[in-house]
Amino acid sequence: MLLSLLAVAAFFLTLGSGVYRISVAHAVEVFFDHLGGNISDADGDYYIWELRVPRALGAVITGAALSVAGAIMQNDFRNPLAEPYTMGISSGAFLGAVLSIICGISVVPFVTGTAVTMVNAFLFSLIPTAIIVLISRFRKMTPAAMILTGVAIMFLFSSICQVIMVTAPSESLADAYMWRVGDIGRVFWSSLPLMSGATAVIVVILYSMAGKLNVMYAGDRAAMTLGESANRIRIVTLVLVSFLTASVVSYTGTIGFIGLVGPHVARIFVGSDNRYLIPASAAFGAAFILLADTVAKVSGVNGLPVGVISSMVGGPLFIWILVRQRKSAWA
Repeated sequence: MLLSLLAVAAFFLTLGSGVYRISVAHAVEVFFDHLGGNISDADGDYYIWELRVPRALGAVITGAALSVAGAIMQNDFRNPLAEPYTMGISSGAFLGAVLSIICGISVVPFVTGTAVTMVNAFLFSLIPTAIIVLISRFRKMTPAAMILTGVAIMFLFSSICQVIMVTAPSESLADAYMWRVGDIGRVFWSSLPLMSGATAVIVVILYSMAGKLNVMYAGDRAAMTLGESANRIRIVTLVLVSFLTASVVSYTGTIGFIGLVGPHVARIFVGSDNRYLIPASAAFGAAFILLADTVAKVSGVNGLPVGVISSMVGGPLFIWILVRQRKSAWA
């Protein structure tokens, strides 16, 4: 409940924050006026509703999705470092974006315009999971082997991106860099249906599996004695998390640390029971990205990408959590 209230407060705060000075009270008034059908033609009101509101909603969805993805991965692999980055999902999305931004390549021929980058990022982010699932069909993989496979793919994709970026013109390189660090400013009303729909459906499915996910804490052999196949649960949830992450990062770019930090903070409040951990992770993730984006919008002359702020805050926060967190939080 506390984390949810924090997310709501951060949502209204970010509506009044940005390059243009608008009071929080006025921004909140405009938000509720539009919900009630009382739409004003004033330029400032239009700016709030058409730019700041979808950006704030995008931050909520992004933070919730990435934080839940991290919680599920850490649960599946019983590893506090597991998240979409370490499994190669985010690096796959970045490679797809680089091929579009710098090379002008569309992996789906009939897709054109600005949609190319999003489609490329979405499809390439699914490759690491597809490779892991394919290998696991022919050879049983331990959780550690899956993580190491994801890390290997991450480095492979990152090196390919670096080779492409070394020869890129300055304008394309700047665009690729902005995509790499992540920016909620790319989210508009047209982006929200897919982002929100995919996130809501997948998070509900994952929450319905909370009981099975809790069994994973006991280990693969113990799960088998309880009638559950740990490897099957791991593969199914990994596929779901891949689609969850892909539906978000294809619009925002790769935003770091929230999938790593979010679940750890949530465990401090609610423990490791997935019935409480999943919603708590979603609430904290939403609040964290909202607050990071609020700082990002008022930093510098034209603002900064949210990924810069989330990494600057997330790094020290994660170190503090590791120092203070008890081992019993994983029990």
